[in-house]
Amino acid sequence: MVRLLCRLIGTFFCLFGILGMLTPIPFGIIFFVIGLMFLIPSTPSVARLVRGARARVGLFDRAMHAATRVAPAPYRRVLRQTEIGGYDW
Repeated sequence: MVRLLCRLIGTFFCLFGILGMLTPIPFGIIFFVIGLMFLIPSTPSVARLVRGARARVGLFDRAMHAATRVAPAPYRRVLRQTEIGGYDW
């Protein structure tokens, strides 16, 4: 039940974040990253997709790295599960 709730919340935040990225003030990346923080631990396929996207798209990887650096410790742990390496912590 908790996994289903995390998936629903994560999906909502990711969709809201994508819509928010299309606005003139791109606040959507914040909501997108929050959604990923719900989806990555609860859905292994999303973690693989994010890891693959980070390997292919440098801009996305840099944005995720920046979000990881400023996130609080528990959230940092979740986002680090998708890293592809190459950063000095």
